[in-house]
Amino acid sequence: MNPEEIVKKQLDFYNKHDLEGFVSTYHNEVEIYNLIDNSIMIKGKEQLKNSYRERFEVLKVYAEIENRIVIGNKVIDHEYVTGLEKDAIKKAVAIYEIENNLIKRVWFIFE
Repeated sequence: MNPEEIVKKQLDFYNKHDLEGFVSTYHNEVEIYNLIDNSIMIKGKEQLKNSYRERFEVLKVYAEIENRIVIGNKVIDHEYVTGLEKDAIKKAVAIYEIENNLIKRVWFIFE
């Protein structure tokens, strides 16, 4: 699977609120960063699962891709996300780094 297919698969699971499927696309030692200050928001698959459980079960988040750029093992998505805030659409950019057919690192920036 190429990096774009892996990120697409991850997004499909995200939008279906399939937590197990979503987590299966990530490396065991995944690191998710805030791009603004490069701080780690999530480290490891277990923390990822716990962080996204409420988003899927309660908030019913949904992301729509406005634009996607693929450069080597990096996939950059410009997204519109609903469900994170009541009656609001959040603009976000996600940079995914793929390693061994899994998402190893992600950097997020939100408007």
